[in-house]
Amino acid sequence: MLRLVVVLLVGIVGAGAAIGAEFRLYYGPATTSRPAIDAREARPRTAGPALFEPKSGCYLGAYIELDPSLKNVFVDQNASRRKLPSEFELVVGKSHAMYFFYLGYGRPLPMDWVRYLAKHGKYVHIALEPNDGLRFVKDDAYLRKLADDMARSGARIFLRFASEMNGPWVNYHGDPQLYKEKWRLVTRVIRERCTNVAMVWCPYATPLRPIPDYYPGDEWVDWVGVNMYNVTYFNQDRDTPAHHVEPTDLLDPVYRAYADRKPIMIAEYATTHFSALENKPVIGFAEDNIRRLFKALQSRYPRVKAINYFNSNNLLLAHRQNNNYTVTGDPRVLVAYRQAIAPEYFLDAPTSPVAAGPLAAEKTTEAFAAQLGMRPLEDGQSFEGKVVVTAWLADYRGKPIVRFLLDGRVIPSAQRQDFWETTLDLAALGGQERRLTVEALDPKGRQVSIRTVHVRG
Repeated sequence: MLRLVVVLLVGIVGAGAAIGAEFRLYYGPATTSRPAIDAREARPRTAGPALFEPKSGCYLGAYIELDPSLKNVFVDQNASRRKLPSEFELVVGKSHAMYFFYLGYGRPLPMDWVRYLAKHGKYVHIALEPNDGLRFVKDDAYLRKLADDMARSGARIFLRFASEMNGPWVNYHGDPQLYKEKWRLVTRVIRERCTNVAMVWCPYATPLRPIPDYYPGDEWVDWVGVNMYNVTYFNQDRDTPAHHVEPTDLLDPVYRAYADRKPIMIAEYATTHFSALENKPVIGFAEDNIRRLFKALQSRYPRVKAINYFNSNNLLLAHRQNNNYTVTGDPRVLVAYRQAIAPEYFLDAPTSPVAAGPLAAEKTTEAFAAQLGMRPLEDGQSFEGKVVVTAWLADYRGKPIVRFLLDGRVIPSAQRQDFWETTLDLAALGGQERRLTVEALDPKGRQVSIRTVHVRG
């Protein structure tokens, strides 16, 4: 009989590694009955609140990139001009917990902007849009790099993939089955490679009938969102007046359908205070809608855990000159917004940890290892015959090169999803003490973590 005994854990050695990165080792019998690992399976979330869900209250968020009154600009690595949250927050009188931006599917993650927001204590909310159609969404180098970049960013990210799918105005509408397949594919890849990304499934408030057809299933969704806007006329059409529509009329259907299962995010909300169709201010309309919605969220919608205001002047858009939604564009609207967000109920900062650290990683890997019939490798554990030793590298967001060594000689191993494994035939070791080492190297060959166990007959 042989024993595996943990004798050494060396911390970070090479430069550039995440502080605290360490291997977590598990073992299991090398038998044909061991469950196969299908990389297409989603790793289930642990039970309890959704990722980043606050215990109480509602996060404040905003989109501010099309507010002409904001002058301070950050030009990111994709050459997009980003308005700085600090200037907006000075005007509205309160910090916001998250900011969102749009990213066309196929475009690289603007890592510098994501890290800027994270550095300044914000959730990063990304509306990832496959505007060229779902056929381009594949488990390929682009999607894997996007996931790896999000993991490396250190940010807390809400990923709102392919929202407003229930509307014919997007290029990924019309085939609910294909949509669900692509949503699950994206979710699989993200969950395999990230612990810091919450998936937000988000229809538009109307049309209502197709919404359930596009729902991927509870196990594939972290948050349910809804995009909703109060306008004086739908689609700038005098035959479809909308003055009478309350903000809660837009929220109610999605809330009733999903709030008992998922936290709700109002991923985009705004109300017009100047309509291009009417060509006149409608200040009272905007004031009333803002006050009513934010008051209602506190008393009637406890499962709405985030609201993002679309602070944009769309009159400046060549392709969509319809409404001015900015709260900064009129003093009365600004006062209404400042007063509406003032209560402590509306959270001005994230309440979750900065990133999924070793403890979160340990919980995730242990749950998944248990599904595979694996157990934590402990001091003095006895084995007979062949065993599989599996290693997870906790809290490291790069692309490490991982290898196993027996008495200093590299032995065969394999990467499966985000972990590595080797098989040992303990009976063939001849009863002598052997040293099994697993180490991680960064792409430049620098050691970032190492763990050694001894094998004894």
